[in-house]
Amino acid sequence: MIRHSTANLLVAAVVACTVGHRPSDAAPTDATADPGTGTVRIVGAERTRPDGDFWARSDADVHGRLSMLRIDLVCEDADPRSARRAFADVLGLNFIDHFPKVAEDARAPSSISISLRDVVAVEALDALIDASSGSRRATWQVRSGILEVGPRETLARRTRPITRVIEVTDLLLEPPSFVPPAEFRRGFGLGETREKTLRRTPRQIGADLLGSIVAQVEPDAWHPVSEAEIADGLVDPVDPRDPFQGRNLDPGRIDPETGTPVPIYVQGRWATARLKDRAIVVRAPAFVLMGIEGLPRAIAPPRILLEPR
Repeated sequence: MIRHSTANLLVAAVVACTVGHRPSDAAPTDATADPGTGTVRIVGAERTRPDGDFWARSDADVHGRLSMLRIDLVCEDADPRSARRAFADVLGLNFIDHFPKVAEDARAPSSISISLRDVVAVEALDALIDASSGSRRATWQVRSGILEVGPRETLARRTRPITRVIEVTDLLLEPPSFVPPAEFRRGFGLGETREKTLRRTPRQIGADLLGSIVAQVEPDAWHPVSEAEIADGLVDPVDPRDPFQGRNLDPGRIDPETGTPVPIYVQGRWATARLKDRAIVVRAPAFVLMGIEGLPRAIAPPRILLEPR
C-alpha cells in the first residue's frame, strides 16, 4: 500500500526551483532559473498513457504521478515555498501549501538544499517536506485530486475531516485452532477442557484491529486533547459525560449500568474510529485515512508530462 497519492505537473519557472521535462528515451533538458536556485525536472516514467490532461484531476491520477514518475530535484539554498510550488507545477498537480511563512514561524527554515537524481517523485516529495519542516512534523495528503502539504496539526485543524466506512468482514474471521485430545494435553501438562477449538470472536479481533490502527497509523491523531490544546481553541470530541473518556479497546468490558458490552471506539484529538458490526467507521483528516487504506489505484501519468516544454 503506497502511503502517498500521485499528482504531477510539468511547467512553471518559480523563484526557487525551475522545471524541465524529457521523455524517458531523450536527454534531459535543463531549465535552470537564476544561479543557485535549482531545478526540478521529470527524467523518466515507469509507464505512461497516451492521453490525459497535463493537470491531475483525481486522487488516482495524483497517485500515478507520484508513484510512477522519476525526477531530479536539486535546490541549493532555495526558498522552501518556491521549491514546493515548483515540484507541484512540474508534476501537473493542483496544490495547496499549508506551511506557515518564515515571517510567521521562527521554527520554519528560511532555505533548503536538496540534491536528488532520478528518484521516484513520492520520495522527492517526502524529502522536500522533511527539509521544509524544521522542528515541526509535517506530511502531505491528497483530497479531490489536490496535493496538500503542511504541518500535521495544521492539516488536521484546517482541512475538513473525511468519514469513511471501512469494510473488515474478512479480517474478523479467524480460522479455528483445534484443541489436542485429552491424552496429548496431559502429556504436555495442560489441564482438561471441554472446548474442541480455540477461536477469537469477531469483537475480539475487531478490538485488536482498531488497537493496531491507533498504535501504528499517525499515533498523534488518536491522543486525547490536552488542556493546552483546549485553551488554544481545539474542541475536545469526548462527551464530558462519557464514563470511558472516549476510549475502549477492551472487548470484554461491560457497562455496569446497562449490563451490555461497551462499544469498541477511540476518540482522539484529530481522528475518531468505531467498530460497528463488520466495519470500522473512521472520521479523520485525509493523511490519516491514507495511512489506513492508502490511495485509489494509481492511473499511469499522461505522456504529455514527459514532452519538452
